[in-house]
Amino acid sequence: MAVGTVTINASGVGGAQSGTITTSGGGGTVMVCNDTDSPITYNVATGGADVQTGLKLDAKAFTRITGLANGAQTLTSVKTAPAQNGEIVYLTLAS
Repeated sequence: MAVGTVTINASGVGGAQSGTITTSGGGGTVMVCNDTDSPITYNVATGGADVQTGLKLDAKAFTRITGLANGAQTLTSVKTAPAQNGEIVYLTLAS
């Protein structure tokens, strides 16, 4: 199973996502897992364009994002408050 990761830096900002998550065949559903000790805000991009913005997720929580078009899915503008240096947010396919 492919998993994308975003690592949070000392300023509480996520770097570029590593790993490619691609939806196809009418799927359009991913799971975001916040493994940090703080709530996060983030956007979901399909093919490089933000399609869902201002999303929020509690610390140590996960959620499914549905209704995405097929293509490469990435997390963008990931932020924690307070900062959680070195902690990770995961993105993977979901059903």
